[in-house]
Amino acid sequence: MSDYEVFAERERAGWRDEATVCAYVARFGPVTEYAAKIITEREGGPGRDILDLCCGQGDLTAMLAASGAQVTGLDFSPVMLDLAAKRLDGVALQQGDAADLPFADESFDLVVCNFGMMHLPDQPKALDEIRRVLRPNGRFVMATWAAPDRSPAFGAVFGAMKAHADFSVAPPQPDLFQFAREEEARTIMAQAGLELTAHETVTPTWELAEPEELFEIFLTATVGSAVLIRSQTQEVLDAIAAQVTRTVARNFQKDGGGYSVPVPVVLLTAARG
Repeated sequence: MSDYEVFAERERAGWRDEATVCAYVARFGPVTEYAAKIITEREGGPGRDILDLCCGQGDLTAMLAASGAQVTGLDFSPVMLDLAAKRLDGVALQQGDAADLPFADESFDLVVCNFGMMHLPDQPKALDEIRRVLRPNGRFVMATWAAPDRSPAFGAVFGAMKAHADFSVAPPQPDLFQFAREEEARTIMAQAGLELTAHETVTPTWELAEPEELFEIFLTATVGSAVLIRSQTQEVLDAIAAQVTRTVARNFQKDGGGYSVPVPVVLLTAARG
């Protein structure tokens, strides 16, 4: 068993759960769509063969297809692919493993991955596969979450978890934020034969009606964070929830009601020589 096999099993099981998938689409969807629109504006258009890796519910897939690109979507979650299939007509969708892509060498001009890399247990192998299926001078574009020290949303939640949670109950997993650190991302990409050419931050927001909602997002609409949170005692869980709620109420209330919590996103572009 590899270091991340338990993490991999939990990810596979979690994203087969319809309640988790539906919560993710509802709560994370507005943020992931923000990044998808930017990627499509920059990379979409006719005459391009694109692989949408970890395509999920198909938001980015649909935008790229609407731009005229030839798009293939791949994901390991059958529940996500069912959602994607309901909205995509004439777009190829496949269930598969990002670390063992079912495509020939040099099949695509572009590979995109909108918040999927952090769910993969073998990220170096996935990057090797991305390079393999890219044509010469092809590009890889991905989105990931900014680290808690630069993200008000993740800082509020992970700060409360760090203060109260027992992290020993969580299985080992890849660093969730390693691609958000530019030099680390550059090194990881280079090891796969990809050259990092852009690393930038954009900042959508979570628009919340109540301050309690931020904690609920991480409790109900994630896999890794939810497993860690739910593994705590009720006393610890209540303490985490209370701290997150206080942070949102104190720092992010809008004039006229509601709460707006910035959730910075890092967009990366890498080129195959």
